[in-house]
Amino acid sequence: HAPLSRYTSSFISFHDRLRRTTSKSLTRRDASTDDSTTRTDATDPPSSSSFATDYHAPVMCTECVDNLLQCHRSRNNESPLIFVDSTCGGGGHSQAILQRLKPGDVLFGCDVDPTALETASQRLSGYMQESCINTKPLFIPVESNFCDLHNKIPSILHPATQEPIVTNGVDGILLDLGVSSYQIDTPERGFAFMQDGPLDMRMGTTGLSAADVCNQFDEAELRRILKSYGDEPRAKRIAQSIVNHRPLTTTNDLVQAVADVTPARAKSRRMGRTATLARVFQSLRIVVNQEDIVLEQALTKTCPALVRPGGRMVILSYHSMEDRYAKRIIRDGSVEWKGTQQQEERDMYGNYIGTPKPWKRVGKPQKATDEEVELNPRSRSATLRVGERQDTLV
Repeated sequence: HAPLSRYTSSFISFHDRLRRTTSKSLTRRDASTDDSTTRTDATDPPSSSSFATDYHAPVMCTECVDNLLQCHRSRNNESPLIFVDSTCGGGGHSQAILQRLKPGDVLFGCDVDPTALETASQRLSGYMQESCINTKPLFIPVESNFCDLHNKIPSILHPATQEPIVTNGVDGILLDLGVSSYQIDTPERGFAFMQDGPLDMRMGTTGLSAADVCNQFDEAELRRILKSYGDEPRAKRIAQSIVNHRPLTTTNDLVQAVADVTPARAKSRRMGRTATLARVFQSLRIVVNQEDIVLEQALTKTCPALVRPGGRMVILSYHSMEDRYAKRIIRDGSVEWKGTQQQEERDMYGNYIGTPKPWKRVGKPQKATDEEVELNPRSRSATLRVGERQDTLV
C-alpha cells in the first residue's frame, strides 16, 4: 500500500530496480525442509524488494514481520500461532509472514478488493493445499473489509479438523493502510491523477464513486472534505472550481478543475500543482471508501476483539489522519483527541495507575530505511507503530 503523493515514480523502472536487488537477498526457504519446523530468526532476512511483484511492492516487510513475531506466545515458543494480514493486497506481506512461520501456524489474508485477494491467493496457493497442511503454515483468504473481521474470522473452520480456528483470539494483526501500487497504476480504478480514467476510486465495487462526490456534494461539503482529509490550503477555490466544471466523469476532468486554480509551480513544493493534486485525490479517496470511519471501527472494535493479551497490532500509515489514529489508539485506547488538560492517574514515581488501557506501546515509530526509499519512493511517508494487547480484565 502506498500514499497518493508518490504517483510520479515510473512503475516500470521502479520494478526493474527492485528485481535487481533480489539477487542480494536470501533465497526463499522451502517450508517442506527440516528448517520449516522452526520459525526463522531475522538475523539476515530478505528485504522488502524480495516480495515485490508487478501487483505491488510491500513496505517495511522485515520490520512488520519482526514485530508480529515478537508476540508473547511466540517469545514463549507456543504453538500454533495465528496472525491476520488485514489488508492483504498482492500478498507481499503475507508471503513474508508465511516464510517465517512453521507448520500448524495460520495466517488469514483479508482484503475488501476481490481482485487483490485473487492475486494473493494465486501467489500463495502453495500454502492453501490440504496435502501441505502438515508441512507448511496455512494461508486462508478472507474477502472482507478489515472493520468486519472480528465478526467473520471466528466463524472460519480449519479445513482439516472442521473446527473453529480462532477460539481465544489471534497473536497479531497487520494493518497496512493506503492504496496498493496496482490500484494506483491501473487507470480504470481512477486513483491516479497522472493517468486518465474513470473518476472512481472505490476499493470495492459498491457505493459512491469519486465522480458522485464531485457532482452531487455541495460546495461547502467539498470544501470541508478537502480541508479535513487533505489539509488543503486552497480548499475553497478548488471546491468552487469543481462545482464550476460539473459534470466530472474522468480523472482528467478533476485534474483540469484543480489546474485552473493552482499554479504549475510554486515557491513551496507543497503549494505546487502535483502536491495539490495528491491531496485532492487523497481526500476524495478517503471519503469514497469511508476510510476514517472504517479505520476507527477497525482500531476500536476489530483489533481489541481479535487480538489476545500479549498479541501485537502492527500499523503502517501513510498520511497524517491515519498516523494520528494509530498514535492515539495505542496511547489512549481511543482515536478521539483527549485534550491537553486530561490528567492521568499516576503514582509518585510517574507510573500510570488508572483504568487499564487495551494497548501498550512497543518501541518508537519507525520509518523506512534510506535504501528502501531509494528502491521504492512510495515508502517514504510510511510510519510504523506497534502496540501489544494488554489484559484489561486484570
